[in-house]
Amino acid sequence: MTDSRVPSPSQADLLQRDGVLLIVDSVQPPPGLVPKGQTPVLKPKEQGLFIALCGSGEIYAFNGHVDLGTGVRTALGQIVAEELYLRMDQVQMVLGDTERAPNQGATIASATLQISAVPLRNAAAEARRWLLRQAAQRFDAPVEQLTLEEGVIRSPQGQALSYAELVAGDHVELPISGDAPLKPQAEYRLVGTSAARVDIPAKATGETTYVHDMRLPNMLHGRVVRPPYAGYDSGEFVGTSLLAVDETSIAHIPGIVKLVVIGDFIGIVAEREEQAIKAAQALQVSWKDWRRNLPQMTDVAQALRDNPHSTRVVHDTGDVDAALAAADRRFTRSYLWPYQLHASIGPSCALADYRPERLQVWSGSQNPHLLRADLAWLLEYPEAQIEIVRMEAAGCYGRNCADDVCADAALLSRAVGRPVRVQLTREQEHVWEPKGTAQLMEVDGGLDAAGHPVAYDFRTYYPSNGAPTLALLLTGRVEPLPVAYEMGDRTSVPPYEYPALRVSIEDMAPIVRASWMRGVSALPNTFAHESYIDELAHAAGVDPLEYRLRYIHDERASELMRSTAERAGWTPHTEPMQTPAEDGVLRGRGFAYARYIHSKFPGFGAAWAAWVADVAIDKASGEVAVTRIVVGHDAGMMVNPDGVRHQIHGNVLQSTSRVLKERVTFEESTVSAKEWGAYPILTFPEVPEVDVVMMPRPYDPPLGAGESASVPSAAAIANAVFDATGIRFRELPITSDKLREALNGPDAERQAAPPKKKKRGKWWFGGAAGLFGAVLGIAGSALPWRAEIAPVATPGAGTWSAATLERGRQLAAAGDCAVCHTASEGATNAGGLAMATPFGTLYSTNITPDVATGIGNWSFTAFDRAMRQGIARDGRHLYPAFPYTAFSKMTDGDMQALYAYLMSQPAVRQSNPANQMRFPFNLRPLMAGWNALFLRQGEYQPDPQQSAQWNRGAYLVNGLGHCAACHSPRNLLGAEKGGAAFLAGGMVDGWEAPALNQLANADKPWTEEQLFQYLRSGHSAEHGVAAGPMGPVVSELATLPQSDLRAMANYVMSLSAKATLNVEPQAQLAARALPAGQLAGERLFQGACQACHSAAAGGPQLFGVSPDLANNTNIFSDRPDNLIKVILQGIPKPATAELGFMPGFKDSFSDRQVTALVNYLRQRYAGDKPAWRDVEAQVARLRAEPGTH
Repeated sequence: MTDSRVPSPSQADLLQRDGVLLIVDSVQPPPGLVPKGQTPVLKPKEQGLFIALCGSGEIYAFNGHVDLGTGVRTALGQIVAEELYLRMDQVQMVLGDTERAPNQGATIASATLQISAVPLRNAAAEARRWLLRQAAQRFDAPVEQLTLEEGVIRSPQGQALSYAELVAGDHVELPISGDAPLKPQAEYRLVGTSAARVDIPAKATGETTYVHDMRLPNMLHGRVVRPPYAGYDSGEFVGTSLLAVDETSIAHIPGIVKLVVIGDFIGIVAEREEQAIKAAQALQVSWKDWRRNLPQMTDVAQALRDNPHSTRVVHDTGDVDAALAAADRRFTRSYLWPYQLHASIGPSCALADYRPERLQVWSGSQNPHLLRADLAWLLEYPEAQIEIVRMEAAGCYGRNCADDVCADAALLSRAVGRPVRVQLTREQEHVWEPKGTAQLMEVDGGLDAAGHPVAYDFRTYYPSNGAPTLALLLTGRVEPLPVAYEMGDRTSVPPYEYPALRVSIEDMAPIVRASWMRGVSALPNTFAHESYIDELAHAAGVDPLEYRLRYIHDERASELMRSTAERAGWTPHTEPMQTPAEDGVLRGRGFAYARYIHSKFPGFGAAWAAWVADVAIDKASGEVAVTRIVVGHDAGMMVNPDGVRHQIHGNVLQSTSRVLKERVTFEESTVSAKEWGAYPILTFPEVPEVDVVMMPRPYDPPLGAGESASVPSAAAIANAVFDATGIRFRELPITSDKLREALNGPDAERQAAPPKKKKRGKWWFGGAAGLFGAVLGIAGSALPWRAEIAPVATPGAGTWSAATLERGRQLAAAGDCAVCHTASEGATNAGGLAMATPFGTLYSTNITPDVATGIGNWSFTAFDRAMRQGIARDGRHLYPAFPYTAFSKMTDGDMQALYAYLMSQPAVRQSNPANQMRFPFNLRPLMAGWNALFLRQGEYQPDPQQSAQWNRGAYLVNGLGHCAACHSPRNLLGAEKGGAAFLAGGMVDGWEAPALNQLANADKPWTEEQLFQYLRSGHSAEHGVAAGPMGPVVSELATLPQSDLRAMANYVMSLSAKATLNVEPQAQLAARALPAGQLAGERLFQGACQACHSAAAGGPQLFGVSPDLANNTNIFSDRPDNLIKVILQGIPKPATAELGFMPGFKDSFSDRQVTALVNYLRQRYAGDKPAWRDVEAQVARLRAEPGTH
């Protein structure tokens, strides 16, 4: 097939063109969803173009569906090329574009090849008939004697005419008559033969342009700010909750073009994407209190029962009630399917270009024509003037936020009159996408004395999944009313013969915003059907496969079931746990079968599928692995067998993930699963072996294969778990924590440590009263004012030698000058970094050689006085946040080299904010008394009893490195404590600076080599990664000579006695039993942390180092602050590039989720340490006070 990226002519263009053969048909636009009890309102029929052959040689084929990665572009091309005797590369398939393709509705229900391809095939046959007749007239030969090959028709005499020659100069429009003869299957050379996917090469090489990659001239960037009622699309608060938007809160951000507010819709348009992102984060918005009368989502099953519903009986044969009353054994069961995400890997994105005469939207929608209608309604704009250009996008097999973001882009483009690109955040995609809805299935049935089923009373509760386009609701164009549709009846009738059978559908409006998802209600319904018959088989003492075969009277289904079981090597059994456990691993095998019945009852049947699932379960941990899946599949004639096989594989992976892992969680009735940590999906190491059995039926009509293979999945895996453990799971997902508790009982509660006496918060000043009294008492004995030192001309750049400047650079790095004197995104050493203290806020000064705002007119004498005495050039006292008490130990030579380096750097003119210190701390002269008490002047004096390396280390650590400024506790006057408290640990900007005087005796003891590696790279495999304030410190230290870093490590390690390193292996720690209440944390760890923190246990090493959390010192600390801050803030700027960054989760995890994760990590890796107390309160505090690191 030709490159689909080359723009094809529109239907209007082709209808106006000469030299074309057009095959058209009258198309009835599908009505879309029809609320329960209403009659669909049909639009007028439209002309649809299906085939276009051009005199210039192009051959176009059009289909209204889109390719979601299922390969339908390839398969449809095979059908057209087959009927027209063409090569695949001679056909250009055009899918979904509203200006070109016919309106055949949404790409759902696995219906593309089964239903929407039929008119396309007939259109190709119609074109072939016309071409043959035209050629027969020109050749003056019977049609039957002509041959076709690769777009050329030949006569018996050797005459030849191409399709292009036959249509040249004419304009022919033919309707699809339906009676054009189709090509005999015996002559097929393409259909039924595996063909390589036409889209894969470009995707594999990065050539495909996804909608996320799309750019337009003069394009702007947009971001939206969503309301707080995430996940709801009905209720009086929807579209009416906005109180105020503070536009001044983003006035400081450059590039803002417009703030757009319509009802509850808020959008920001900027020149650059990063500006729009920053503005969306900074915008201050206030909302009404909307949390009233929300459903209680902690119990989804009860929420479904409580949701108003009406009963619709779709099947009722036999006397069910009488049969149940007479049953020898009665089995009443309920099965629960959770809310799930479509979980698109890429957040939704769209572009819109609004003009008065035309609106173009580039979209990844699965329903372009209905989206066009929604945009027309939203914008009050003529539908015929809107074009949806369908592009490749992040897939979802259902509906994610692709349509929503198109409406966002259209509104913003209209507001600014320029093209606008909008992309959602990961959090917005997760919380706002219409979910795959939850479903509750209740079954009542029983057996007679011989083990035969006597009745099956099935009731399914399915919240509707209409999900109007979000902007329609937020702007008030559509009322946010709860609407019920009839959607729960997919595969609602079981495939087995029950003497008495009743199937009832409880139709209801949505609870949480929901839309169709792969398998729709058929997958949950089959979970119940196939789990229940497995239970009956066990109760009857009959092999599960044999029991099914007794009561299914569809020979095609029976043949499929037998073939699948044979391929899997099915062994008949009547009891679970027949496979002996090895090394604590339980193994089991489960069977399930289904035919996917789509649409409103009675619906239509797609392909048949059967599964045999093998599982392995670690009894101690509950970890479950699906090791092998054998899938039998009957899709009739397969247009592209490899394409069908690929679809089956994809179904297996997605549905296995849904069964074992996926569940939307809620907090206070709103969605709390905001990213992959709270919503884990199957990982590559967990992918099972897949063996596919495809039934050969070349002469049967093709059936939809996009979803069918997933339908038996849940029951097959649940039945396998039962076979392995004897435990029946009727609620998904089947996670390791549920299995562990079911196998081993609830874990013992952990003894909490007694509460510790709360310490007083300290900074570098200590108590306010103590400081004020002290400084007043000594003010008389210290000189509060010092003389100004005269300014000098800035020394020239050539004043110092290169060696002196390099020495100065190393000293500046050792002293971390740039760490404190550089604001976020600011110029190096230009100051402006805010440092919040209990006594006010300080702003670091400009130390570049700018004369007006920096130190450009400072003499060396002035610089030396400031560094050693804390006195600025003008005589003002500096606050001891500037660690001059440490710098006073520098040698004169080092001080001159540092001065030379700073004066040789680029001058930056930048005035910084004034300090905002409260009274009396704003009185700088009072610092004179503090100096009199605590400033000890004089250069460092080497200890002759120690080595040169030790002395070098002591000089760097205690002098220029000023390590004690962070790592020593402070007294009430804010001075560093000495003696046994020297380097005994402190707090900086909310981070714990751990004790350096006992590293060899810490819970995770350090060695000198480990500390050297940590200072050199920011990472020690035995301890963790530098984060918070230590990250930028290591970034500077890493540029020093290694001899200096080894000296620092040697000195620091000398402060504590040696100890033997004792690291408990992660695998051993993982086996520890978890206490009750830790299961949520375990789930978050598996989803958010495990991928990057599992290398020590055999997992992948991704994006830099893979720190082993079993050795992380923060987890062993007496306080959780550092662990909490790393989880909230991540490590956006690693100390060295090789480490790789860590994302922060402050926008993704709630306080409760962070607390669960922190407690889980403490228990799992430091289980012998006391539990941290009041963690959630500390999480809330550190979130509210993030600090500057």
